[in-house]
Amino acid sequence: MELQQPRQQSYVHIIKTSRETLVELIKNSQCLLDNLTSNGYFSTEDAEIVLQFPTRADRVRQILDLVGSKGEEVAECIIYILQKVPEAYFDLKSWLKEIDFQASEQMKTIHIANNDPVTMYSKKLKQELCSGSKFVKSYTNKEEMMLQETYISGVMELISARNETMGRVKDLHSLFDDSGVINEDGETTFIFGDAGMGKTLLIQKMQNMWAKGESYCDIKFFFRFRCRTFIFFKTNTDMSLKDLIFKYNCIPDHDPEEVFRYIITFPETVLFTFDGFDEIPSNFDLNSVPHVSSPTDLTHPAALLVHLLSGRLLKGSKKVLTARTGCQVSENFVRKKIMLRGFSTDNLKEYTSLFFKEPDIQKRVLNHLEANHNFCSLCSIPLFCWIIFKSYEHFYSKNENHEFSSSSVTLTDIFLLITEVYLSLSNTETKRSQIETYERGQDTLLSIGKLAYSGMDNSHFVFDQDFIASLNIPEKDLQLGFLRTVDNFSECDDKASFEFFHVTLQSFFTALFLVINRQTSITELLKYFNYCTYFQHEGPQPSLMSCVCAKKLKQGDPFTNNNHLQFINLFLCGLLSKPKQGLLKNLVSKSVLKGKRKALKQQLFKSVKCHLKNLPRSPFMGYSRVHALTNFIWMARCILETQCEKVGKLAAKGICADYIKLSFCDASSSDCGAISFVLNHYRKQIALELDNNNINDYGVKELIPCFRKLTVVRLSVNQITDGGVKVLAEELPKYKIISFLGLYKNLITDYGARYVARIIIECPKLKYLKLGLNQFTAVGGKLIAQALQKNNSIFDIGMWGNQIGDEGAQAFAEALRNHPSLTELSLACNKISTVGGASIADALQQNTSLKILWMTENKLSDEAAERFAEMLKVNKTLRHLWLVQNNITNHGANLLAEALDYNMTLEEICLHGNPLIPDENEPFQKNSRIFFNKIQ
Repeated sequence: MELQQPRQQSYVHIIKTSRETLVELIKNSQCLLDNLTSNGYFSTEDAEIVLQFPTRADRVRQILDLVGSKGEEVAECIIYILQKVPEAYFDLKSWLKEIDFQASEQMKTIHIANNDPVTMYSKKLKQELCSGSKFVKSYTNKEEMMLQETYISGVMELISARNETMGRVKDLHSLFDDSGVINEDGETTFIFGDAGMGKTLLIQKMQNMWAKGESYCDIKFFFRFRCRTFIFFKTNTDMSLKDLIFKYNCIPDHDPEEVFRYIITFPETVLFTFDGFDEIPSNFDLNSVPHVSSPTDLTHPAALLVHLLSGRLLKGSKKVLTARTGCQVSENFVRKKIMLRGFSTDNLKEYTSLFFKEPDIQKRVLNHLEANHNFCSLCSIPLFCWIIFKSYEHFYSKNENHEFSSSSVTLTDIFLLITEVYLSLSNTETKRSQIETYERGQDTLLSIGKLAYSGMDNSHFVFDQDFIASLNIPEKDLQLGFLRTVDNFSECDDKASFEFFHVTLQSFFTALFLVINRQTSITELLKYFNYCTYFQHEGPQPSLMSCVCAKKLKQGDPFTNNNHLQFINLFLCGLLSKPKQGLLKNLVSKSVLKGKRKALKQQLFKSVKCHLKNLPRSPFMGYSRVHALTNFIWMARCILETQCEKVGKLAAKGICADYIKLSFCDASSSDCGAISFVLNHYRKQIALELDNNNINDYGVKELIPCFRKLTVVRLSVNQITDGGVKVLAEELPKYKIISFLGLYKNLITDYGARYVARIIIECPKLKYLKLGLNQFTAVGGKLIAQALQKNNSIFDIGMWGNQIGDEGAQAFAEALRNHPSLTELSLACNKISTVGGASIADALQQNTSLKILWMTENKLSDEAAERFAEMLKVNKTLRHLWLVQNNITNHGANLLAEALDYNMTLEEICLHGNPLIPDENEPFQKNSRIFFNKIQ
């Protein structure tokens, strides 16, 4: 008997029975009409009939009537259109699933044009972002560089909730993946870094990648905001989320209400970027914003920003927030934190090859950088690197032998160079010296400086035409390149507004104005030394006072970052330094200049004394340790900028401790030059701790002048590679005073192990060596272990978290066998199995110095435990044996317990995390010196 095929459901019947649902939920009749007409299912007359109806619902009814009269193929086509354009007909998703529509092969061949408002708006956004982000406009209006040929990703690190590094971010594609998540409920990726690290350029690169379809393909809408432009909103401004999004990005060409309805229905398709959270205008109290629960509510734009970040509005959307280091953001809505560390050695080489297209110039610049670590350390900060390269490019094009070779180039020198470049761009006459260029441009410098200074007190970084007009700033000065135009908002009546190409340049011009303006009083000149902000950190560092020296003021706004004010102090020190007097002598009278120099010098002396006097001290490892924190870094920066030996000696004289701790201070490689300048004047030997900063190999080179004083050098978690260790190996053996070398969690490989070995061999006073979490394999492990045999004074060595394996462990066993001084050794997490563990155990039978051994997180079995048990019957020196998280079972644990009957000196054996099964009759469970996980 032949089976009958199930009868296919009639599409006309489906349309008729679902008529009410379709009339209610089809919001876009035009997309249907266009596709039915273009594919020949509707005639021009049909379309005209439909368009005669005034309302959407009536048009849909007419379309359905015509479809019903034209048969099954047309009915199938309309359902196919509804399926193929989900952005327009998302309300019909469940209906389509209910009818289980499967298009025929013939129907799949027709072209469906997606011209609904949502898709069209997404395309419009991409077009605008693509054109707007194609060129680098962050630094100048006068010249544009292709983003694709300029942008280089610097070092990006994932930061934990405790402000500790968790590894690097591979690239911008992985900003929203699951690596480094600190709060599953958070929706914001918080990217922070010091001034000039490239936060704004990173946002621009993200926009360009999305617009070109290179990344973030699940995102339909990319909305970007710059927090400093919120100054355009008056305090009584109220608007809806829809207005905030559309007015200040772009307005949909068709049906904005429908586009916004899609956005609030599918927030997961939206990405917001908020650049410069620390630049929110100071008159906005972000701590007391009104509660908003609906996207249609009217409130202040700053409140909308806060509610977007917190997830009260458009929960499920992605957000990227940037700010300078020190700006506090609630971790309740932060999903992951990423810190920008600037350029690595490889980044700098890549940026050089992109910036300078001619091979000869590339080679010259690279050779110059290689020979001058001072320049390299400054170039590790992308903004400063751009300024240096821009200046080099300009003077090279004019065939001028400008002074770039000085080993004592300061930040003030760099900004004086870029100022000279822009002043000389308007010069059509013969070339002038730097002094002549500044003298001719005096009026411009005063004009731009007045604008910079006028905005600083209120943290104004954007200037509208009314503000500019009130200061009588000439139009020609606005066009020189120091400032760039800002996109206009409706509040500005379409008049152009301006901002400095970077906030640090605004700080420089503020300082320059205070120096060359004859009317500046001493009080005005020095007032920024009295500004300070307290930041409350939840990580391993206490609250920071980010000022050179200041009296305690009332609690500051946690959203405020005063680094731009600190830079004013720094540039004042640079501009009023003795080497700059020749440049400034024609801009300000000698008597005025002398008075300002004297006042600054007195203030600086006072600040140094005040700062150093109040530093807390505590005993540590036989030292008197002072925890200096970020304020010491700013003080050192200012002192270096003065280039004054007398000030350096004063600061060094005021250090009433022999151990300076500067961990978690966001110190960069260039800061090491400032620290070195101060410590080099310290009369005695001193210890220096710089763990958890960003000094890299360039910073190690900057410390060279003070290595002759350093007994402790702690550089853990600092991006140091083999090149940095090579510098240490060349310098530390010259003085042979180093007792503690900390290089934990850096990027040192087996190649660098040979330099570590040299330090071990040639530094007889070295007692502590921390090398954990680097990249050593058996090769590097052997080199380090062999060097230990030639050092009879070393006390403690940490190799945790490398990959030396059994071969490396066997080499350490040989070093241990008769070592006279090694007291503590960590080989934890090194992929050591029974073979390596047994070698260590056997060697300890002949060792009489080791007291603590860490073999945690390896692959030790009961066989290794047996060898350790045999060792314990002989060795009476070991006090602590850590075998946590290995593969030791009850049998191995019982052998260790039995061995303790012969050993009364061992204090503990830690077996937590091993596969032990407690039982009342197990000997290891009864021994009070064996610690393990007890099952409740």
